[in-house]
Amino acid sequence: MDIEADYANAQGRTRLFDEPALFERYVELIRRAGVKVTGFLVTSFLARYGEGIRKLEREIPIEFALHSHHHNTATSGERGEIELAQKTFRDFFGKEAIGYRAPIGAISREGLGNLMDLGFRYDASVFPSIRPGKNGYWNTHMPIEPFRVTRGRDSILEFPFPALSIIRLNFGLPWIKLYGPGLSTALMRIFPPPSVIALTTHAHDLYAPHLSDGVTALEKRALLRNSERGFDILETMIGRFRAAGYEFAWMSDICDHTDSLPDLPSMPLDEWRYFLFKDFPWRQPSNTASKNTPNSPSTSA
Repeated sequence: MDIEADYANAQGRTRLFDEPALFERYVELIRRAGVKVTGFLVTSFLARYGEGIRKLEREIPIEFALHSHHHNTATSGERGEIELAQKTFRDFFGKEAIGYRAPIGAISREGLGNLMDLGFRYDASVFPSIRPGKNGYWNTHMPIEPFRVTRGRDSILEFPFPALSIIRLNFGLPWIKLYGPGLSTALMRIFPPPSVIALTTHAHDLYAPHLSDGVTALEKRALLRNSERGFDILETMIGRFRAAGYEFAWMSDICDHTDSLPDLPSMPLDEWRYFLFKDFPWRQPSNTASKNTPNSPSTSA
């Protein structure tokens, strides 16, 4: 789960921590389903919701990783931003995070190098698919299975966002909710997701977020589709993944598993390319990573 403000909430709030009934419903679902959760935390969130994070830590099996400090795509790969997030995390939890996720997956080559410099074990940023719009991306050249990024003797594991094979449709909870559980199950059967995935969720996938002004009609329609069924859809899909043979683990466990694979693909850092939709691949030299563009810190991804 990306732990951040609800989508397009200008006050930087989330209903999951503001409304006890939603919090308890989530806790009960996770306990009943018997799964482990990794929370990718926007660390500036701790100033407002630190008590809620502590309670979540007590109530469910959860480990935490970083989702930047400010949730701003313009700065999320910068060394100072990553160091600030890590310091805030360390001051709160008494230990350092081993994993990172950039907002909307916009991790540049330089950002990934910064993660290596700072000793991170894994990154989970890349959307290996296509999404149009201001927060869009075009990354069908990226693998959908986990892989290792190398720089000399340094390396970091990369866990792409879940995408279906061949058609490369995004397949985290935001999109499963959009497709509906019936179509999602059929797509999962025809175009199986990778054998190792980080099944992405947000708190606002479980209910209708309180949207600020400025959300387009199309965005609003997508965000509110099946919003009253978010909890049920998550529980249904957990069951269907389990029936398909998946086990549920923390990202640290998945790192251990992935490290043990004998044929894990790798990619040299100097071949890393991440394209935002505004910078189509054919508009850039093939060896140039696109620059991150500013995004409101309250915009969730």
